[in-house]
Amino acid sequence: MRKILVIMMVVMPVALWAQFAPAQDKPGTTAMHADSSAFVAWATGCVAEPGPMNITNPGAGLAGQGWPAENAIGFPEGTYSVTCLGDGGMATLTFDSPICNGEGPDFAVFENGFANAQQPDMWFLELGFVEVSSDGENFFRFPAVSMVQTDTQVGGMGCIDPAQIHNLASKYGAMYGTPFDLDEVPDDPLLDKNSITHVRIIDVIGDIDPEYCTYDSQGHPVNDPWPTPFASGGMDLDAVGVIHDVAHTPGLGIADNEMESISVYPNPAHDYIRVETQSMASVQTIDLYNVTGQKVLSSNEKEINVSALEPGVYFVRINCGENIFTERVIIK
Repeated sequence: MRKILVIMMVVMPVALWAQFAPAQDKPGTTAMHADSSAFVAWATGCVAEPGPMNITNPGAGLAGQGWPAENAIGFPEGTYSVTCLGDGGMATLTFDSPICNGEGPDFAVFENGFANAQQPDMWFLELGFVEVSSDGENFFRFPAVSMVQTDTQVGGMGCIDPAQIHNLASKYGAMYGTPFDLDEVPDDPLLDKNSITHVRIIDVIGDIDPEYCTYDSQGHPVNDPWPTPFASGGMDLDAVGVIHDVAHTPGLGIADNEMESISVYPNPAHDYIRVETQSMASVQTIDLYNVTGQKVLSSNEKEINVSALEPGVYFVRINCGENIFTERVIIK
């Protein structure tokens, strides 16, 4: 009898064992409501690159028309004010202050999933991979796991169990964020977990056909609602909420008395931006970023010539070694 039980355990589908945090209305959930006091900031920039409405029929056009990237900036709406990514599309978000690696989850991704009224444990969830970068060029993916069965395709309006999903965006329904802990991203010399400037969300195509499917970190095809051949198809990104960032973390952000000793002027600026501080010798670099998070200028001098830049909103990041200060400026 014992031998039979051992054999049954070996052949039993892994999906029956792998139970992660459950849906937002269940005990043990990790879902975070948008009103949580844990959130200290929201994404301030977003660049979207939508994929096709149907990857098997690219001639039908791209998703996202009428669902602009700006919809993912700021506090979530929870309804139709989202950024639709289509099959395999992506959105890259930036922030006023870099995200850092604190205790527990460091940020959360919001989508607009909803429950299946006939099956209480099943939810309509359009999933996405999550990647982070500290330089805007090198991105590193959270090790995602999907234990959703792959024998049958989840239909375009089909549902899945959140308890079989880990480290994939859109695990929870509208107004409830899926949290991500930077400790779970493998360490790499090209990634500074205390200075995450970019978060990238990539739609899980959801098709289990080997020609088109996308795989989790364990080599499983990720099965989610597919096809969704319309402009609002694919993952619907609503917002990214920040839990830990440099500006609000002791030892990483500049203390209030130090912030008072730093000034960035003129603001608005036209020809130059000047940084003044009582301890200029401690400043290592002064970097200027555009709203998409791209570094456009860098200097170790007090004054930066900005006359060649396009008018718009930029962010000055002053690196003082142990402390970092970020200021928004307008260039006319």
